[in-house]
Amino acid sequence: MRFRAALAAAVRFVALALLIAASPQRGSAASPPARHVIIISLDGARADALQAVWPVSLRERSAASWSALTTLPSSTLPSHTSMVTGVSPQIHGVGFNDWRPGQMRLALPTVFTEVRRRGGVVYLLVAKEKLRFLVPEEVPLDYLAYPRHRQADVIASAARLFAERRPALLFVHVADADDAGHRYGWMSSRYLTVIAEVPALVDGLLQAIRAAGALNDTLVIVTADHGGHGRTHGTALPEDLTIPWVALGGPVRGGVMLERRIWTYDTAATALFALGLPVPGAWQGRPVVEALRVATPTGR
Repeated sequence: MRFRAALAAAVRFVALALLIAASPQRGSAASPPARHVIIISLDGARADALQAVWPVSLRERSAASWSALTTLPSSTLPSHTSMVTGVSPQIHGVGFNDWRPGQMRLALPTVFTEVRRRGGVVYLLVAKEKLRFLVPEEVPLDYLAYPRHRQADVIASAARLFAERRPALLFVHVADADDAGHRYGWMSSRYLTVIAEVPALVDGLLQAIRAAGALNDTLVIVTADHGGHGRTHGTALPEDLTIPWVALGGPVRGGVMLERRIWTYDTAATALFALGLPVPGAWQGRPVVEALRVATPTGR
């Protein structure tokens, strides 16, 4: 039975991958606003918690939504799969939240495969090994295991890697908030302490990008896979579904509150659009052009 289920899932993934790959491409920016995109996924970060500690100094440089939505189930693998594939779980079919080395990896096109297919360098830093599920083995990925590598260390590693390698796309995942939520409760004092560290870490990363001479053409997206309530998540409660979505960097219209509904699968589309790459026509995600200093995409 397990073999049949695995085989059926594999066939489904391949069929979906072929369908999406064959779909018409949607337009990209006439003049790409960015040469680099950094996506920071704060595992388990509630939007209201991060909004409460987001300082004026970052608000003035941000285009932000504090009411973006993740997908159901609001759990790490389904949500991250939507974040990088540009489609909902109803399309990508990932409802499980556990993965181990040796198991099948995601076969659908992702923001990673789309950037690499067009010659861009991609790198990932993740604090949970199961996020290896999201990328083929040939995509460079460093597993910075939590708690040995806490969020300050992961962000510092990201700054060093960016300065040394200048990838077109850098995906950074930290697990501190999710761990604090499960251990002590979402919105507990321990959880809020973890969240309170984030703005300074983001500001430090921006300073490192500036020091590398790349801030003007680097888009940084700070978001999350899910929120949480009590000591759990995964439900349709607003506390679980609502996530932050914040854009920073040279290409961003600072001081903007984003009014349109943003879904986590818009992140992948925004990254491709910012890099001047076409968004696969079958993707549900739409570039959040309202956050950027560019015209709306063509071919829509």
